Amino acid sequence: MKWLFLFVVLLNAAFLSWHSFNQDSPNADKESVYAPPVSETIHLLSEEPAVSEQDYNAEVVSNESLEAALSKVVDQVNADESSVELFCPRIETERQSDKKIIVQVLKEFAWPYQEKEVTGKRPKFWLYINAPETPEIAKDIVKELAAKSIDSFVINRGEMKNRISLGLYSSETRAEQSRLGIKKLSGHDVNVYEHMRNVSLQQIDIGQPIELEDWERFMARLDLTKMMIKLEKNPC
Repeated sequence: MKWLFLFVVLLNAAFLSWHSFNQDSPNADKESVYAPPVSETIHLLSEEPAVSEQDYNAEVVSNESLEAALSKVVDQVNADESSVELFCPRIETERQSDKKIIVQVLKEFAWPYQEKEVTGKRPKFWLYINAPETPEIAKDIVKELAAKSIDSFVINRGEMKNRISLGLYSSETRAEQSRLGIKKLSGHDVNVYEHMRNVSLQQIDIGQPIELEDWERFMARLDLTKMMIKLEKNPC
């Protein structure tokens, strides 16, 4: 627009100079008539140039582009807000000592929660020594183990009769550590039998949506290497 206006000003100045020159020339046979190009419109200096159809369309396109850009920004903001990960965790533990620690941390975070007791299956790891040839030999092995401060007893019934039980473990890692330790002390081969057993479980449901960052801060307060808990990050 400003270039069109400048063009009109220069055109008017050229016209005035040309018109003055022709009035001063006595040899002019015929006064030339000024005719501007048909593709251009002449505006007085006091007039504001009209907006051409092309300029109007460009302005409409520009406004539409701006509206589309703003709409895109709003959509992006809404998408960012909706992408925040929220979940309602559930914690399960088999041991009361673990439950007390969890409840204590929940109270420090001021998070509402609900407790309930359920029954569920959990893997167990039973350590044993194979049954010897006679019950008498089995009893002698138990006495030998007791002298080395290893607790054990003889199973007296069922398919496992005369096997020597060395204890039940909830952690596979601890079961393996004990197996190697007992084998080293006693000199007997120790086996591990893994099976599922029904046990009493303590369920704790957190009663509000939790963001991932807050959940990570909560988990940092628990020593998972010493606790036996199951964590579920359920959608709210």
